[in-house]
Amino acid sequence: MKFFNFFKFSTKPTRDIAIDLGTANTVVYVKDEGILINEPTYVAINVKTDEVEHIGEKAKEIMGRTAKHTQIIRPLKNGVISDYEVTEKMLAEFLKRIRKDKFQSSRVIICVPSGVTQVERRAVVEVVKEAGAKEVYLIEEPIAAAIGAGIDLFEPKGHLIVDIGGGTTEIAFIVSGGAASSRSVKIAGDHLNEDIIEYVKEKHNLLIGERTAEELKVNTISLKDKNTEFEIRGRELGKGLPKSIKIVASEIDGAIDKNIDLIIDEIKLTMEGIEPEIAADIFETGIYISGGGAGIRILKEKIEEELKLQVTVCDEAIHAVVRGIAKVLDDFDSYKNIIISPTNEY
Repeated sequence: MKFFNFFKFSTKPTRDIAIDLGTANTVVYVKDEGILINEPTYVAINVKTDEVEHIGEKAKEIMGRTAKHTQIIRPLKNGVISDYEVTEKMLAEFLKRIRKDKFQSSRVIICVPSGVTQVERRAVVEVVKEAGAKEVYLIEEPIAAAIGAGIDLFEPKGHLIVDIGGGTTEIAFIVSGGAASSRSVKIAGDHLNEDIIEYVKEKHNLLIGERTAEELKVNTISLKDKNTEFEIRGRELGKGLPKSIKIVASEIDGAIDKNIDLIIDEIKLTMEGIEPEIAADIFETGIYISGGGAGIRILKEKIEEELKLQVTVCDEAIHAVVRGIAKVLDDFDSYKNIIISPTNEY
């Protein structure tokens, strides 16, 4: 089934589109117009009629507060599509929102994790085409993040980028026009939310939802004052009654500490496989961090302490990937060698 195929057989003016299809958020950028869509990757489905009730922010707002006939679906898992049909409906709605009377899509570039299979690549291309796009290209997420972070991709000097999203952490060494080495790790923002839920359950005997855990993470990860208190509400285990408690920021540091250490271990493993010349460059250029998890204070502190390297947190880190794709759209010919063409064998 095809949704909103308003691009076909048209001679109307075109607009080039960049899509950061993330596990936690989807961002859609249109060339010369900026970011037009920045919504959570959530869809509310009516299980009785199989129709979409809400997409994006509205779907996330009612998570944990739905009627029996409504199901909240997160159609991406660990950076790849887990529910093809729902992803298609979501993208079709987003493309519909940016539609203008004199408009057809000429070119869409969408990012994928570096570790995806050919089957997963094909699924991304097909779902975007089914949603209404005409011409679809792929770019690996860490390369897009590096471009968005301001790294000169074509400089013969090594740079290390760590992009922490909702479902995956992408680690890549960028040099001479591409990635010399890359690793996609399935430890990221969603897993930190799970850590927080488990910590509050074990230490405070309180069951909280995913949305509460994420809000707690976002509010605490970058705080300088570790003693700042936050009030959270949930259901008390055993009694089953609503309860409110206060929790301090330092407790969240402790809750996510284990997975932060695992991310650092993955960075170390990736570094072990690089050429000595690139390692020498990294000693000078340090590590760039982008993505929604870039603001995690203890991550920056621990990397600098354990690896003895300077850490640079990118400006507007959460939008580094889509900014990188936007730059590719602006100079498509220069970046054509790093783009995965739809004519490639997926």
